[in-house]
Amino acid sequence: MKKNLIMTLLATATLLAANGVWAKNVKTADKDNDGTLDKTEAKAIPVVAKNFDAIDVDKDGTVDQIEINTFLAMKGDKDSDGTLDKKEVKNKAIAKAFDKLDTDKDGTLDAKEISAFFAKQ
Repeated sequence: MKKNLIMTLLATATLLAANGVWAKNVKTADKDNDGTLDKTEAKAIPVVAKNFDAIDVDKDGTVDQIEINTFLAMKGDKDSDGTLDKKEVKNKAIAKAFDKLDTDKDGTLDAKEISAFFAKQ
């Protein structure tokens, strides 16, 4: 149990370090400092600008760090079924926490489960 907790904490730290680069880019692009990017601000990050509508899952006209992280994680969905199985997960922290994140126990992670993971970070 203690070993699992340590592994989860290490995986989370690795994830946060990797996402730190994205977070810095988002923070720099967020000119009005509201914690989100609108389409104009998103132009500073080409991959976000190009995929803005797909990233903006709540369709509020802005994207936040959780939506961006979730989008990036879901890019591993090679069979385009809207979920990630263990083979499709590329993020080490998500892979290590897969079973815990799979709240509906269907053997896959959907965007909602991944988004919940990033929201807890």
